[in-house]
Amino acid sequence: MKRKPMLFKRLSAVGNHTGKVTIGLAGINRGCGVTYTGMLLASYFGSEKRMRTAFLECNNHTDFSRLQSAYEWDREDEVSFSLGKVTFYKQADCGRIPGILSGDYDCFILDFGTDCAAHMNEFIRCTYKIVVADGAVWNQGRMLSFLEAAENITGNKEWIFLIPLAGRKTVNRLANMAKRSIYRLPYEPDPTSISEETFKLFNFLFG
Repeated sequence: MKRKPMLFKRLSAVGNHTGKVTIGLAGINRGCGVTYTGMLLASYFGSEKRMRTAFLECNNHTDFSRLQSAYEWDREDEVSFSLGKVTFYKQADCGRIPGILSGDYDCFILDFGTDCAAHMNEFIRCTYKIVVADGAVWNQGRMLSFLEAAENITGNKEWIFLIPLAGRKTVNRLANMAKRSIYRLPYEPDPTSISEETFKLFNFLFG
């Protein structure tokens, strides 16, 4: 029987970061890459920054259950699975979020999927608010509609917009249309081991 691959091989057992960081992830539409983006962030904070990281599935998409079955983990139970410094929490609804956020972690990544409207209070309380958009032509208008709907939300100008897997021309054109900075998230064949390009982007955005 083929053994499932082990995730986050580069995770260090020693942490060196102080202070807590919360990151909220919201997607413009299904399939735009929110969980993919979250996995890259978990690799960055857990492996590269050596921070104890909790990655919460705050939506009903059940992607974490498929992720759990695809890889080998250090620890697993009915509600979470973890390896090294990163713990994934499945189906973390509003009732469970406060308890997890009070846990002994340095970084919290909250994956709201496309359910951001139902969790807007939690989203806007995050240290960093990230909106994941879609570079596909037929979905690009959704980003502009999202921006229009968020126009009256305090602090929306500080939200970070990322587009995974899109070409530079597409990202530049959408940035001009939206009149704000939008960042291209590179393709990573293994989202648990980020490239130098992705590391530099995250280091620029989060330090």
